[in-house]
Amino acid sequence: MNFNVIASGSSGNCYCIENNGYFIFVDAGATLTSIRKGLENRKPDKEKGASLFITHEHTDHISGVLPLISCYNPKIYTSKGTAAVLAEKGVNTEIIYTIDANITYEFADFTVMPFKTMHDACEPFGFKFGFGDNVLSIATDFGIVTDELFKAIENTQVLTVESNYEDDLLKKNRKYPEYLKRRILSKKGHLSNKDAFYLIGELSKSGLKRCFLGHVSENNNNYDILEKYADACLNVYNVEASVLKQKTRAVFNI
Repeated sequence: MNFNVIASGSSGNCYCIENNGYFIFVDAGATLTSIRKGLENRKPDKEKGASLFITHEHTDHISGVLPLISCYNPKIYTSKGTAAVLAEKGVNTEIIYTIDANITYEFADFTVMPFKTMHDACEPFGFKFGFGDNVLSIATDFGIVTDELFKAIENTQVLTVESNYEDDLLKKNRKYPEYLKRRILSKKGHLSNKDAFYLIGELSKSGLKRCFLGHVSENNNNYDILEKYADACLNVYNVEASVLKQKTRAVFNI
């Protein structure tokens, strides 16, 4: 099973899980050219097709949704709140299926459970995918780790988690107005490096073995700092960690 990171960061987010010929996209915040390059022009088996799970309606997560639909013809799964925004943006409602948080949905080769995240969007979700004994969760765009979110992603073996900003870099950033800093730091903003590191530590107690530090801010973070956090994940928690970079496509076998 391949985990394709096509885009991850403040400028755009798009992931694709390839599982036995089936494509599972999470978010569509990338150009079609980037998606094709990230997948090396592979396409799903015609009989199996593709699905697109959308976390929320912010531009960096849906800017490429219409081109992705035209190329891969996926069915779309998201919350009622996000679905309403997608419909306003011209997505055909016949291919949008609304799903509810904390319910496990069964597909032919996998399961998925949406869970709520604290973010300033209509009805944002994260997703927990099950592939037999393997569990992969994607949790980005949230300001705090709620009890509900933590419970949802417990017993995850592989996690993509937001590690958006370093506290000192954000606070000292003179280009960011105070209202924007407050928004990022709020409960419905984004998760800091330190909070992501703490979450990984707690999840390591219930079986987390692999994690990806994603949705990194290009203005309030530093890849050298993040690599130190990644090293600490391995040395302290025995969790292998990789830093996802906005302009670097990557594929991982999981």
